[in-house]
Amino acid sequence: MSDETGFSGRLLQHPEARNAAALERIVLAKRRIQSVLDREIAAGRRTLEQKISDQGPVGQRVDPHLVGLAIMDLLETGRLKQRDVAGDPWYSNPGTSDQAAGAKIGRYAQLHALINSGAFGNLIGDALEVVVFKTLDRLYTAQPRYAYHGSFRLSEPKNPAGRYVKVRPPKIIGSRSTLKDPDFLQFGHDSGPLYIECKNRREWLYPHHGLIKNMIIGAIDLGCTPVLIQRRLHYTTISNFFRPAGIIAHESYFQYYPADKADIATVVKNRRAFGYTDVTPVEEPHPRTVKFIDDTLPRISGPMTERWNKNKDALLAVSVRSAPPRNQL
Repeated sequence: MSDETGFSGRLLQHPEARNAAALERIVLAKRRIQSVLDREIAAGRRTLEQKISDQGPVGQRVDPHLVGLAIMDLLETGRLKQRDVAGDPWYSNPGTSDQAAGAKIGRYAQLHALINSGAFGNLIGDALEVVVFKTLDRLYTAQPRYAYHGSFRLSEPKNPAGRYVKVRPPKIIGSRSTLKDPDFLQFGHDSGPLYIECKNRREWLYPHHGLIKNMIIGAIDLGCTPVLIQRRLHYTTISNFFRPAGIIAHESYFQYYPADKADIATVVKNRRAFGYTDVTPVEEPHPRTVKFIDDTLPRISGPMTERWNKNKDALLAVSVRSAPPRNQL
């Protein structure tokens, strides 16, 4: 039920409801959700986020967390239908027939479940890591001072799960050790080693995400400065948290898929399927990421490490209290 404001009671109890600007963005998101669903018939949340948060005129884009609140409010006020298929929610407008929505969902539900499975998540996680590994290795070949740990045996066949064999970096640097699992460690910077985490996720990462807390703990354990490489980060994660705290970040802007999954990538990129237009089935780094590792990291690692050293004790205290086990990320 909604009141005279047009919002559900549940939304009005949310902290964002105290922010008039946020409510305006939620109204915009609700309008865009229904417009997208008029055209797409049915869609999952990540598709709605892609079309509303990542695409469209800049002024019409709405942050993913507000898109989520808009979905909740539409459901609460009866202006959106939800169907759960294989544990995944799909949405359609109330005026869309069950037959039409069911046909769209039936066409793509199996693939939707596949690309959201843990097994496929491992494959696309590897895809970004392979890209970063190649970039680190080429830099090391050109400038041996930038040694690194963490690699893939790309000359060997993939294992039965379709994954290259990965050689994980050690969890020890000198007398320091960690229980966390960095993706890479890079050396050669005057300010000290870097602890590099790669995340190839569809969702934007917000400051409170558990993987960030685990990265902080691991970096402090090993005496490193943390670096996060991820498809998209919410602007507050970078401007309000990472930059002042001394955490280095890079947005790849692409979701890498393994080259041998190009057939799946073709479907998920299709605007009438999932619309993930940033998916790229390649195992070679985009120039943007090459520039970050080759040029940006050597240039900013010093000043960012200075900030990091000033803030890491406070960050550790918060992270230790609230970090989830890595296998829950």
